[in-house]
Amino acid sequence: MTTQAPPRPTSRLLPTEPDGWVRATAWFSLTANALLVLTGGLVRLTGSGLGCPTWPRCTDDSWTSTAEMGMHGAIEFGNRLLTFLVALAALLAFLAVVRQRRRHPDLFVLALGIGLGVVVQAVVGGVTVRTGLNPWVVGVHFVLSALMIAAAAVLVCRARRLSLPAVARTERGGQVTGPAARTLRGLAVVLGVLTFVVIYVGTLVTGTGPHAGDSGEVARHAFDPYWITRFHTAPAYLLLAGTVGAVVLGVRDSWPAPLRRLVLALLVVLVLQALVGYYQFFSGLPVAAVALHLVGAAVLAALAAAVVDTALAVSRAEVTVPEPVAGPAVR
Repeated sequence: MTTQAPPRPTSRLLPTEPDGWVRATAWFSLTANALLVLTGGLVRLTGSGLGCPTWPRCTDDSWTSTAEMGMHGAIEFGNRLLTFLVALAALLAFLAVVRQRRRHPDLFVLALGIGLGVVVQAVVGGVTVRTGLNPWVVGVHFVLSALMIAAAAVLVCRARRLSLPAVARTERGGQVTGPAARTLRGLAVVLGVLTFVVIYVGTLVTGTGPHAGDSGEVARHAFDPYWITRFHTAPAYLLLAGTVGAVVLGVRDSWPAPLRRLVLALLVVLVLQALVGYYQFFSGLPVAAVALHLVGAAVLAALAAAVVDTALAVSRAEVTVPEPVAGPAVR
């Protein structure tokens, strides 16, 4: 009787098919990128944006913050250190799918894109410091973070679909067909685009407001705060209306349960974001509310990406799905 040799450590780190390790690295990447948004927000809201006044060093003479730089230096340097965690997550996710690049090129492209995004983000972060927290550059920095969160969310969705039998069944293609499928795909893309329009215009509002990211004189956008906020609400209302419409269509057309749950979650986050947004506007932009709104934007980017990816999956023509690797219960 032959006994099967246990898998080598390299085969666990470099699997040839999507499995639990691929899912874990995808979740790690999503979590790390979301944490980077949170710590970046703390840097801005504590006025620590120039705590390390240069880049790539923290000062001209030191790679790290010093005791003389106080809390601001420590916070900014801590945020920079988190970039290494994001890079580690991106590297592990890339290694987890590199041997699957021919069979599952979408996983490979997503992981590669996230890895390249880490490099681009580091450079943009350096430009942000070098330009003295120019609000246009700061806005680009945040939008890039949102795009990386969206890519990581799609990687999670696809890894789960390819490695968990229950997910492969409930999110298989061909469940929404004909005109309903075209409507679903179009609506999903519109929701995804509107989400990133809302996020981008939100950076203009932040760049006009009082939280410049540093305690000194920092350039701000010259927009009128009232009107730029009103401008921000326009695409937000469209996104809210489109999401409500998606919830109604999901019930009417019997969309698959996973997609209906995601759309409902998107609606809940939008409503909470609106409530926080109105609260912070009418209460003078308190730091805690702004931080919560920032975290909500990261969650919004992830959910919108998951909605789009799942909608495209269930509405595509039914194909033979590769047999998923047996895994634990859905998580």
